[in-house]
Amino acid sequence: MRPCQATRSKTMASTIASITLPVSADRVWQLIGGFNSLPDWLPYIPQSELSEGGRIRTLANPSGDAIVERLEVFNDEERYYSYSILKAPFPSRDYYATLRVKPAGETTSVVEWAGCFAPVGVSDEEVVRLFHGIYTDGLQALAQKIMEVPALGVGTFRLQGEAAFDSVRNALEAGYRVIDTAQIYGNEAEVGAAIAASGVPRSALYLTTKIWIDNLSRDKLIPSLKESLAKLRTDYVDLTLIHWPSPGDAVALKEFMEALAEAREQGLTRQIGISNFTIDLMQQAIEVVGAEAIATNQIELHPYLQNRKVAEFARQNGIHVTSYMTLAYGKVLSDPTILAIAERHQATPAQVVLAWAMRLGYAVIPSSTKRANLESNLKARELNLSDDDMAQIGALDRGERLTSPQGLAPAWD
Repeated sequence: MRPCQATRSKTMASTIASITLPVSADRVWQLIGGFNSLPDWLPYIPQSELSEGGRIRTLANPSGDAIVERLEVFNDEERYYSYSILKAPFPSRDYYATLRVKPAGETTSVVEWAGCFAPVGVSDEEVVRLFHGIYTDGLQALAQKIMEVPALGVGTFRLQGEAAFDSVRNALEAGYRVIDTAQIYGNEAEVGAAIAASGVPRSALYLTTKIWIDNLSRDKLIPSLKESLAKLRTDYVDLTLIHWPSPGDAVALKEFMEALAEAREQGLTRQIGISNFTIDLMQQAIEVVGAEAIATNQIELHPYLQNRKVAEFARQNGIHVTSYMTLAYGKVLSDPTILAIAERHQATPAQVVLAWAMRLGYAVIPSSTKRANLESNLKARELNLSDDDMAQIGALDRGERLTSPQGLAPAWD
């Protein structure tokens, strides 16, 4: 449906904005979340409310009167909805718009936001410029949201064989949709088998793997990633990381970062990133592929090692941080400060630490073989720590690094 077909107004202006995303149409449509989910991805719409059986949407508008919209068409199968505006502080009337997600291949989609409107007191050019700007900004915000590294997932470090299969199966049954693995973990096949057995659609998952140091050279990286995909029973992963920088620069950073970027261009991975990179190594990676190409730096980060210099450099360059070993192998769970905060909130120590990391904007990937722990960890998303709680945990930093393999670890900051 063309956006202007639903109005009888003779003098209409129209515009359309679009963006291409390296994500399947089904996944994008799912993440958009329906007619009432604009606040989930539009930063300038803090909240919305539905009425009249979900057909009227009232959007909070910090800059003026609320915007009231009516759902005209919702087509889940074809992935679009159309709406009209009943009330808004815009110089237009007879407004009708459509938000649509189109497939552009198995792992790529195009999102279109189109509208038509009759100008009131302004020229066609002015009102087109207004709405095109709104649509373009909105789609950029949507892209940023969709390409974000999810805040909470399940890790599989040190899990082998049946334990890895059972952990992933239990995690998926508990509601996890983000899974982290790596070539060196030796469990990609079990992770893939658990996903296949779960019945959860691939498009609903966010899957990360990591390239081991033996596969960093240009001639090995992509073939090794294809082997990982075969084990994981998928055509692509959502995120591929360089697990560790090449020891002794045996493979030049430029070589493996360019090979990783090529893997993304081939559609083997939607996003790329790094792990265990220092500030200097991050700067080098930025010079090769650009900061915008690096989705995350996955680093050891917990209350006893808060890695502030690396995290701040990443933040300044728009690189997300993923915390591994957030619970410090369980050491922080008996810390008196953590225990006291947990008691105040009637939460578990693990929930407190995970909530602390997520409050700071870090993604977390705790692992567990126990279903009860997996379910409990998910509840960390609901825990709201106070500023005082955060300050107390912040004071626990003592630079205690637990992972620094000899011959593998770089010169830490």
